[in-house]
Formats: sequence, structure tokens, C-alpha cells
Amino acid sequence: MILSEFPDLTWLKHQINERFASRQGWGGRILKNQGWPTVILNALATNVKRDNIRGPLSLFTNIRGTSWVSAGGRPVKIISDFFFLTNPGQYYSLEINQKTELTETFNIHFGEQFAEEVMASLSNRPEFLLEHEFEKPTATVNFYNRLYPKDEVTNRLIDSIRCRPQIEPIFEEEQLYQLLAHLLQQQTQLYKVKQMIPALKSSTREEIIKRLFISTDYIYTFFHQNLSLGELAQVSCLSKFHFLRLFKTAFGETPHQFITKVRVQKAKELLQSKSLEVGDIAKQVGFNNASSFSRLFYNQTGAYPTQFRA
Repeated sequence: MILSEFPDLTWLKHQINERFASRQGWGGRILKNQGWPTVILNALATNVKRDNIRGPLSLFTNIRGTSWVSAGGRPVKIISDFFFLTNPGQYYSLEINQKTELTETFNIHFGEQFAEEVMASLSNRPEFLLEHEFEKPTATVNFYNRLYPKDEVTNRLIDSIRCRPQIEPIFEEEQLYQLLAHLLQQQTQLYKVKQMIPALKSSTREEIIKRLFISTDYIYTFFHQNLSLGELAQVSCLSKFHFLRLFKTAFGETPHQFITKVRVQKAKELLQSKSLEVGDIAKQVGFNNASSFSRLFYNQTGAYPTQFRA
């Protein structure tokens, strides 16, 4: 179900509290099942505020413009290069602060039953599914509330849905299935990152990785600014050199190397536009002058910005 407008908030919260028992969807649609349905919100909006919604597994992103999503009380800025995940039953808030510039959302709320069945099929062995074909398989996966950079797979799947206004249900389910499979694969990699953290207790590693993800969210949001090691450690609630050691251990690179990688990736995207001067791009990604930006870009990619653009 693709919606081009935000449903009335009072109506939505009532339906959530009743678990959509009436099977009434927004706009008079009849739902197949009770519980959160699968909803894709592809809307153009300005000045939106939606607080304290208990949602299903949800992916928040924008095609253009910015929004802010908070889960657990921490607001995160969402731009078109990233997406943010919240878990089933988790409360979230969404804000679009622009009063004049339009933001085009592309938020995916995975239906309760759909997400449960997909996660179970991806998490259980085929033998188990065959032996328990009359049982409802269960699988619990908690995603980290953090910014995830969009990659080729997520962009392709999102575009495949967005570019079909009259999308067939079977095609929509196939694409969302592939998207969930990709998200689960990414989450598995993050679990491996967590295991790299030198701590005896699993709960300690979990707390540390969550704090480190706060710092990566901060970098993704403010990479164009002159970030300091102390600033990143402070937002992570860690001492400066403890943070440096843990960051390098978890991600295999220092915070400075991580920031440089983010800046270069953003510069590559901006260089796709021939209307932007290299000097303007340098400023947008955090460099004071074009020459220092060009040298760093060459060192990272083996080509100068003008060569890369050509």
C-alpha cells in the first residue's frame, strides 16, 4: 500500500491501539489482516510533526529534503543518502522542519505479519520450515537505531517500488522481501563488528557499539564541519583515547579516516552534477579550499575531481 499523504495522527494512534481490529486502512482501504499493514509513505510535505507513534519495523528515508526521526529520545537527521531503522513496537517521532522547501519522504512500514514471516524464512533452516510447516515460525531481530548509508542494493530496490505508481502486490512483496534480506545481511555484519570489541560481557559490548554508532551518526550529519576527537568522544560518552581505541578496533579505521571516506563519497555524488564548481563542492564536504580537497581526493581515488567528473 503506497500513500501519498500522512494519515490523520489521531486516527492512526487509535488504529494502532486497537491493532487495526476493524481492518480499516487509511482512505477506506480494507486490510487483509489485523495488526500493522505494510505501508509505504511516499509523500511531499513541509512542516510536519508526528510524535510518539508505536510502529512496526520501519525504514525512514527521503528522496529529497530532510527530516528528523527519534527513537529512544535521540533525534537523528535523515537526508537522501541515508536511512534509519526502528524496531517493532518501538515508539518513534518524525519531524519535517522546512516550512517552504518540500521534503519527499519514502518511509516503509513493514506489516507485522509480513515482517515476521520474512524474518522467519530468512533466519530458519529450510529443514526446520519443512518439518514445522503448520506452525507459525518466529524470529526476533533487533536492528540498531542508527543511520545506514544507502548502497546500490537499497537504492535499486527503493527505485523499483517508487517508479511504479500502480505497483502489483506480488511485485511489491518481492521487492520488500529482498530489501529485508539485505537489511538482515547488514545487521549480521554489525553483529560481527560488535564481537570485535574487547569486553568480557556481551552487554558491555552491546552498550559500547551503541555509543560508537552515535558517533558515526554524528559524523554522517556533520562531516562537513571541523570535527574534533574530543567532540566525537563526548557525544559517545567515552573518554577521548578510549573512544579512539574502540572506534579503530570496531571499524578498522580511525575517526579521521572514517570522516575522510564519508567526505570523498559525498564528493563523488556531488561531482555527478556538472552545474557545481569543484570549489563549491570542496566547501560542501568540509574543505577550506579546492587545492587541498583535490589533493586528498586524488590520494583516495587516484584521480583529481575534474578527472573523476570527466
